[in-house]
Order: sequence, then C-alpha cells, then structure tokens
Amino acid sequence: MADDSSLQTTAITSYDGIFKGIHDPEIRADFLKVRKLLSFRRWNTAKSLLQDTLDKASSNPFDKKCLTLILNEFRIYEDRKIPSGTLAACAISWESVVERDVNRINERFCDFPQSVFFLDIGRSGFSSSQRFVGRKILSDFWIAGKIPELHCSLVTADMVLGLFCDERITENEVQINYYPLSNAEKLELFSDFMTGDSSNVEISYPFPLLRESTRKELCSPAEGWKVDDTYDVMLSYGEERIRQYTIKFLETIAMTTGRFYDPACSTGVFLSTLKKAFPESYTIGQDLSQQMADLSKQRVDEVYCGNAMHPQILTGTADACFIRFLNSEVVTSADAEVLLTALLPTVREKGFIITFGHTPVLLSSSNFRRLSNFSLLQSVGVATDRTGIFQYYILQRDI
Repeated sequence: MADDSSLQTTAITSYDGIFKGIHDPEIRADFLKVRKLLSFRRWNTAKSLLQDTLDKASSNPFDKKCLTLILNEFRIYEDRKIPSGTLAACAISWESVVERDVNRINERFCDFPQSVFFLDIGRSGFSSSQRFVGRKILSDFWIAGKIPELHCSLVTADMVLGLFCDERITENEVQINYYPLSNAEKLELFSDFMTGDSSNVEISYPFPLLRESTRKELCSPAEGWKVDDTYDVMLSYGEERIRQYTIKFLETIAMTTGRFYDPACSTGVFLSTLKKAFPESYTIGQDLSQQMADLSKQRVDEVYCGNAMHPQILTGTADACFIRFLNSEVVTSADAEVLLTALLPTVREKGFIITFGHTPVLLSSSNFRRLSNFSLLQSVGVATDRTGIFQYYILQRDI
C-alpha cells in the first residue's frame, strides 16, 4: 500500500496521451481519494467515487477525458480479470476455437495502442507458430498505489483475448479481429510456458502511442526527466519483478563479479539492486539527465551524464549492458534501433545485451535477429512469483 505522498504525486503528474493529469484542484482531491480507496482494496467504493468525480468534471474537457479513460480501464479490468479459483482447461481444441464468432478490439492511437500486444508461441513466421492478441488491464502495482502508470510490463493470462485472425489500421485506430478464448483456455495456454520452456515465446507491441495534437510518437523530453524523492521510489516499483528475474538469470550464468553497464540508469536503483545481490560486481551508469546522474552517484560505482548514443565506457569492457529505455513513451520507434546499434560495441566477446523495460520495448525479435555477431537467446522472462511474463530480450555476442 502506498503512502499519501506517493499517491499525491500520482494524482498530479501529467502524461500526455496516457494520463493527462487532473487540473481542477477539487477533482484532483477526489481522484486522490479514489487511489487511496483502491490501495485499501475497496474496489466498488473507489469505482463509485470515480464515477461521481467524472460527473463533476463535465465542465473541464481535459479532466473529463482523463477520468473517462480511467473509468473504462476499471470496466475492462472487471470484464477480463479471471476469477480466483478458475481451473485451467485440460486441453484446447483449436478446431473448435476457429469455429467461434470472430471478435474485434478497437484501440485509438491516442489512447492505449501501446497496451495492445501480440503473443507468439513458436518461432514467428513458421507453420508451427501461433499468434494471439491481448490487451493489458490495470496493473496490480497501480491498484496498490505503487506506480503512476495504469499498466506495467507484466502480461498475465487475463490479458489474452484470443487467437489472432487479422488486423486493420485506420487513420485513428487499430482494429484486430480474433477468435476468443475462454478463461479456462487462457490459463491452459499460459500453464505450459509458465512452468516449462518459454524460449519460443515472445510478446511484441507493434502499435505506438501518438500525441493527440501532433500525431507524432510520444517520447521523453530532450533533456531527460526530473524527479523528486517520492517519484524516485515509484519509478523503482515498476521494475520490481524484472530486477528479481535479472538476479536469477545472472546467478544461472554464474556472473556474480561482472561489470554491469546501464546507459540510461535513471536513479540508479536497478544497478544498486544488482550490486547488493553481487557485492563483487562493478556497476557503471550513464543518464541523459544531470539530476538522474547525480542521484545515481549515491548508488552506483561509476556514473556519467550523457546521451546513450555516445557510451561513456571503453568499447568491449562490459560483461552485460542492460538497455532499459528503448521503450514506449521514452524514445521513438525510429530512434530505438539506432540507439541499440550504438550500444552493441560496449560488451565483450560472449558478453550480453539485455533489453527490457517498465513500458513496452519498441523492438522485437526480428530486429535482434538481423544483428551480425549476436545470438538471440530468449525474448521473455517469467516472474519469479509465477504471476505472468514480460519482455526480456537476451543477446549474446558471438565474437
């Protein structure tokens, strides 16, 4: 459960295209009460207050749109959350699935297109592969008041809609047709790779979020972000499961004394977590924001301020480079591939490039398989608490 100060930050922060902030002080205070009720798991009371707050916001089009989007997320969550105690199907008859009526999801490019995903099981493009479509629902971290974003990196069985049929892209939205799956079938679909082999599984997010005013991709400001202590804490929550998985991976490959480089280290929490787990490791951070770099100096062995296009470490000296910023709302899709290319030389022979993030990674396995001298080892990670999966691309340098 979050304290009042973190919830206050959540209530007033502006997210162009995702969460536009609450401008009216009275409406903002009511929304803060909604967040607090949610953190105490008082769902119905919070939803009722949110509806009342939306009714009061009718005179402010910006607040009204923001609250309407959030109320819709409440309804999506209620509709798609798999009830506790639901049993997985013993098997899935795909012949029966494709005989069902086709359903459609419509998502405007200025709402949450970045939360629509494809789940590929089996290598993409091969006859044995299957593609499913899904759409994220409210994050458990957001409900608990831990993060400001409505959605996080975790993908669960609740979020799968069905077997992909086809897609259409219009001027304003993406339309995806699919054969729906039952809740029992969704759980069965996830059961195989949650407890077994996930090496042929990939989550991809092909639809970028666009600014409503310019129709251009949303990304961070040129000078980087500025944060306070409260927001620093909230930033770290979003990658909690990813950090746990990273420690497990590094233990698996026995890399406990490595040189770990993070070219967009933010406040340094990610690297400091690795340092605590592996005291003999050496951490190197870099960030575009001077404020972020200064905060990181309290947590990281070596820190630089600078653009990731120009890595501040010697070529071929990192055992692992953790790329946590080629993501939606951080950089554009066009810049993501350019930045990746600039960072590839930082790792040694047999070193690792590891790409993930709290928001969707803008690249997919196809981008990584085009790289010479690197092998793609995997595309997803499984949460250590087995609650779901998330994008986690591991590349290893061949020579």
